[in-house]
Amino acid sequence: ACDSFKRAIILNPSYPEAFNNYGRALSIIGQQEDAISCFKISLYTYPNFFDALINLGTALTEIGREEEAIFCFQKLLESRHKDGRIHHNFGIALYKVGKYKEAENQFILSRLKKSKYYLLRCQFLRGDQKLFHKTLDKLIQKGEVHPILGSLCDRASKRFSTKTKNPFCENPIANFEKIDLSKKYNFEIEFVTPVSKILSNRKLTFKKQKLLKDGQQTDGNLFVNYRKTLSGIHNILRKEIDFYRRNPSRSQQNFIKKWPEKFELLGWVIAMEKYGKLAPHMHEEGWLSGCLYINVPPKESPTSGNLVVCLDDDSSSLNSDKDTKKVIHVKTGDLCLFPASLLHYTIPFRSREQRIVLAFDVVPS
Repeated sequence: ACDSFKRAIILNPSYPEAFNNYGRALSIIGQQEDAISCFKISLYTYPNFFDALINLGTALTEIGREEEAIFCFQKLLESRHKDGRIHHNFGIALYKVGKYKEAENQFILSRLKKSKYYLLRCQFLRGDQKLFHKTLDKLIQKGEVHPILGSLCDRASKRFSTKTKNPFCENPIANFEKIDLSKKYNFEIEFVTPVSKILSNRKLTFKKQKLLKDGQQTDGNLFVNYRKTLSGIHNILRKEIDFYRRNPSRSQQNFIKKWPEKFELLGWVIAMEKYGKLAPHMHEEGWLSGCLYINVPPKESPTSGNLVVCLDDDSSSLNSDKDTKKVIHVKTGDLCLFPASLLHYTIPFRSREQRIVLAFDVVPS
């Protein structure tokens, strides 16, 4: 697609649709900076080009330039376009800079289904317990099933000391599973070699990740951008995911009962250096999340470099009730699978070796 759009631009350098479409394709494969340049060229030719302006705002938000994105969305609102994407994407940019009340107003105006989940999150983060539970009850009554709802139910039970039946996954920590792939496959050849090949590619791009300290995260979906290289890993992961979801012990969980009919794997690599760590977070776009440990450095303490799963984002103490927090000992060759609603973070390490993880989500198509 990129090659086709480039040829169109050569044929007609003042064709704004070609620059916009080229930018959209670049954005999908993770080349956000180049995509932004294309959107800006498109807007130079056609200043009020709706698609280019909303794509520019979305790409700027993706790389952490939210203030510039907010300007784009404000301009779109002034144009009086009737499109739910404007309010939703504007809300996301405001949410990311902590302007939760303003973000709520945009999510309320948006007609996109996922805006309701972000509205609920803003109400939670503002501590508006009454409004939060009113919105949550409405979504549960409508039979909504989504990882953001599940995560917020767990967090509210701890933060507000209330208990609501979780609409996504009851007790997500109990639904965490770790598999030692080094006992089932030739891990060096089938997993380490292809990932190392990708990391050595000079064209590999990385994204700005505010949650990550002393490390890099690849941009775009590696299972799309490196389809042939990762085909073997992709097939194995889908097989392990199938085993996970067919386990009778979790058959009554809503995230299993409402498992998406069609899904794809969204994958990225996180390479951490000495003292690297990842702050508590969950994966909003996923359904099931996974971590494949390509290399875990030698441990200078029993917990260094380990994964922690938890129901709330308090990472101040490793000593907690086993029902709300659990430290997972991980080593090279381990695969961890867990509901996307489950918060998780990493413990820093001191080794000079890189800690390399192929992270991924099951994303409904």
